Amino acid sequence: MNQSIKKGNNMLRWTDEPVGEKIVDIVVSLNEQAQKLHSQEVATASYSEVKPTLSSFDKIGDALDEVESALKVKEGHEGEYMRAMANGFRYFARSLQGDNVPYEELIANIQELPSTLITDQQLEHARDLVEKGLSDLGYKGSLFEKATAWRSDTLIDPEQVTTVAENFRENSKQGTLKRVIGLPEEDGIDWIKPIRGVFWSGYSKYTGSYRGNLTFNIDRPWTEPILAQIMTHEGYPGHQAFYCRWDYLFQQGKLPLEASYYLINSPTNALFEGGPETALSFLGWDDVNEETPGVTDDEKQQYLLARNYLDYQRMFTTNACYMYNLGQVSKEEAIDYLINKGGITEIEANNAFRFFSDPIQKTYFPCYYYGRWMVGNAYKETPKEKRQEYFSILYDTPHTTKTFIKAISQLHGKEFDAFNTLNQ
Repeated sequence: MNQSIKKGNNMLRWTDEPVGEKIVDIVVSLNEQAQKLHSQEVATASYSEVKPTLSSFDKIGDALDEVESALKVKEGHEGEYMRAMANGFRYFARSLQGDNVPYEELIANIQELPSTLITDQQLEHARDLVEKGLSDLGYKGSLFEKATAWRSDTLIDPEQVTTVAENFRENSKQGTLKRVIGLPEEDGIDWIKPIRGVFWSGYSKYTGSYRGNLTFNIDRPWTEPILAQIMTHEGYPGHQAFYCRWDYLFQQGKLPLEASYYLINSPTNALFEGGPETALSFLGWDDVNEETPGVTDDEKQQYLLARNYLDYQRMFTTNACYMYNLGQVSKEEAIDYLINKGGITEIEANNAFRFFSDPIQKTYFPCYYYGRWMVGNAYKETPKEKRQEYFSILYDTPHTTKTFIKAISQLHGKEFDAFNTLNQ
């Protein structure tokens, strides 16, 4: 297979030719199939110039057979990573084809995640953190009354959302460069625009050559503290930083061809969303003990509350996702649960349902919750003197859910309890 690849002389490979090209071909061919079937882009970045050649699921399956056969003898981290990815590709292909695979089996193989419901104990603990944050800011009444008042006090006019987002851009980028990772000088976000009619809150589009664009859904209500969370998630040190860093590493021969892409519905998803979900913490914007020029302690108190509030809501949306896709509740029951149990607005509840009932996104949705705790707990438990090693694991090393947990266990010298939500 003679496919052109950027900077071939500087190529880092984990496999013999043409296995690496075939792995990328599978990814970009799955993207073509997803676009044909559902008009959705699922390979949101591919840094080589490998083009799709596998025009059917049968051809993708044959290529997977060849790749998996070649990977059987690959040892160590590289082998573990690539075998898990190939297995994830196969299950994603089966899901796209409409095979009747149980939802929990899809999640276990595509994402390497469990499908267990979040417990009442976890929900109560998360609720207590939100209650405390609201009370500390002086709000009175029930949780619903306090949260409603807080959101009202910090609400942004829909037409001002992108202006407020712009205000975060440079400060978050400078914090990223100072505290987290380096980026090439060419890096940048070219524009931030509003959108309506979609089910997601924010979207980071990597356009190549270290550049990207951001879009925010202004149908949903935005507050300044919540926008800070989502802006750092989509921009710096979140998705734009990840995309750009990976592209740069690939061009420098430091990221292998076999990991030179990002695919929705693969075992890398919890890391890919977990990093951005923890991005504001990487900047120290929710910690009064961290030195953060341009961010006051009062703002940090608001941002920490927003973090806890979003965690609490995410628990309900994740439970609803599982209950619906496991066949335990109907659409109406799922939305009622989100509104009346989770205190989620009608707009946001309906958007969440559209998200986790979508034929592609339904097997993606759980990675937000699990990724937030996996990456967030790993960061919280890492001593300051080991933060750069932690960021190297997160940003510079290809990982699946399982290999990341293993790497953090080695970094900390003890077994890492990745999904614990009760340690805050």
